[in-house]
Amino acid sequence: MQTYKVQIEPKLSERLEQAAGVAKIAPAELIAQCVEQHLDIALRYVALLDRLDTVDQGLLDLASLVGEASAGGNVEVSSICRYLPSKV
Repeated sequence: MQTYKVQIEPKLSERLEQAAGVAKIAPAELIAQCVEQHLDIALRYVALLDRLDTVDQGLLDLASLVGEASAGGNVEVSSICRYLPSKV
């Protein structure tokens, strides 16, 4: 296990001591749990941003394809789109 020295403000230290007491764990264990949770959230956020970039690029590619396909004039939408409107 790696050891780190952490300095925190007195008000935060008081909150840490209280929370550790309520959770019945050592303050160092609470710090480790908080860091672990924060890292998990940060990694999920990065993955989410990557997925958003992928979706954005896909939408740009789709818009470009539709633009190129429809540039010649009258285009049958069904030739470039598999979506079929519901029959009313």
